[in-house]
Amino acid sequence: MVTENIKPFGARMLWNLTYADPDRWQEVYAISGKPLPWWKRSGSPRMRLLDGPAQLSSMIEETSDVKWANFERTQHGGILYFRVRLEVYGVPCASDATRWQICTNRDGLELHLHMEAGMVRLGLSSKPSNGFLTLLEGAFGSEFSTH
Repeated sequence: MVTENIKPFGARMLWNLTYADPDRWQEVYAISGKPLPWWKRSGSPRMRLLDGPAQLSSMIEETSDVKWANFERTQHGGILYFRVRLEVYGVPCASDATRWQICTNRDGLELHLHMEAGMVRLGLSSKPSNGFLTLLEGAFGSEFSTH
């Protein structure tokens, strides 16, 4: 599995975050900022990773082990985490380069994260709580509307 998806300006979209490599984390934090303290309620409910840009799509197609994703709020955006087999991957999302929206389709509610590399679709198991909506607004601003 290739993990070197490169965005137009040379920043990786998908990072293998399994190992405690300080240089790797510095690069991820350079995109999204460092995580907020736990008392700031900076985590999301569990979501299903449904689709995304080429690298995420191929990972989803290659294995049924990609199922759940969580979002962590950071100083300048957030990091979307998910597990594939025994590896943990992350997609750092910069606040100035990410938009979001909640959409309804035939299968239920979805969170769409629009980034330079493309859109990431995440399935929600229930209506988003006010706390989760506040987390998204704090990370990326108001919900993106296509109307």
